[in-house]
Parts: sequence; structure tokens; C-alpha cells
Amino acid sequence: MSQCSATPALSTGADATGPNRRELLAKVLALALADAMFWPASDAAAAVLPLGRDRFLALSTKLCAMQINDEALADAIQNALIGRFAANEWNHIADILVSASPQDVDRLISHSGLREIAKSIVSAWYSGQVGVGESAHVLAYEDALAWAATGYAKAPGTCGEFGEWTAKPASASDPGDQQ
Repeated sequence: MSQCSATPALSTGADATGPNRRELLAKVLALALADAMFWPASDAAAAVLPLGRDRFLALSTKLCAMQINDEALADAIQNALIGRFAANEWNHIADILVSASPQDVDRLISHSGLREIAKSIVSAWYSGQVGVGESAHVLAYEDALAWAATGYAKAPGTCGEFGEWTAKPASASDPGDQQ
């Protein structure tokens, strides 16, 4: 046996090259399952949010003037904004808007001093992101309210029925109609 073939670096066994593919996949799977077992359930995570899911959805519906039911995105928005505003601000804005009419929302927000939290919540729902510039975090793209608010647009890359682009949106009018 030559001196070169006896060195561990030239060995071709599994021990010399590290774990084989099956061992590596088994370890990765074990790590993923371990994380999943200790990952908090969505209801448990929602319980630690400043307003709780249902209260935040009701507040968001008032602020955005649109019915909102996306529980997962509601939790994500609260989690993204949680460090930016104090707990008393979250509770105060929810308290003042709980029974407000749609016509009173702007007035109540402007007199409460809670314009920044209101603006952040509305911006997050309509744009699907929190923050600006390098600190921006995209929370939703296709589910951002901006697409639904237009009544006819959808996120680029979102497919619909074949040929739907050939028909004019129902809300569009002909230039000849405005005479």
C-alpha cells in the first residue's frame, strides 16, 4: 500500500466526505419537524398581539373602509407594527373607533393624536408592506387591498380566466358616453 492511499483525505468512504445524502436529508427533516413541534399555533400567536385578531380586523375594517377578513395577514401586520406603537395607542384607537360611523372615522383620528398608527395600519393593508426603503418588509402582494380597491386590477402575474383581458372592466365607461 502506498503512502498516498493510506491518507484519510484520499479515502472515498462516507466517513471521509461527510454524511451521505440520506443522512443529510434525515437530519434536515428532523430539524424541520423539531421546529414545527415548538412553533406556536396561529391562535396562540394571535393571543399575544396588542388587540387580538377579531378586534384588529374590526379596527382595520373601519380604517380601510372595506370589509377585511384575512386573519393571517391581520396577524402579520400587527406583528410587524407591534414595536412601533405603545400598547395604549393600540387600545385607544380601537376604543374610539369601535362604535364610530364611517363618516366620523377621519375626524376622530385627527382629534385623537393617533394619525401615525392609523396611517401605518391603512398603508400596510393597502400596500401589503410595512416600512419604507431598506427597512420595508413585504407582508402580502396579491392580497394587498390596493388591487381590490380598484375594482378591476389584479397583481401582475396573477392569472384569471383565459381571455379576460379582451373585455373592458365593468366599471369603465366609453369616451362617447360623456357627451
